Amino acid sequence: MGSKLSCGVSIHEEELEGKKVYVAECAELGISDFGESIDETLNNLKEAINLVLEEAPEKAELLENQEPLLITRLFL
Repeated sequence: MGSKLSCGVSIHEEELEGKKVYVAECAELGISDFGESIDETLNNLKEAINLVLEEAPEKAELLENQEPLLITRLFL
């Protein structure tokens, strides 16, 4: 893959079996992963993305030349 790939990632906390974990989601590919720290979570998601791209290289075009995203929170 010659071009740079990027994806938007959202991270939130959840409780799993009484333990706090972080969940990261990549909306472009519809995948997520989790970990005990943000760094671990992002590394796990990156591994998952790489596995998806190995199995389905055509999905890489979903991650090419993406414009920066703005993620915010709305208070109602």
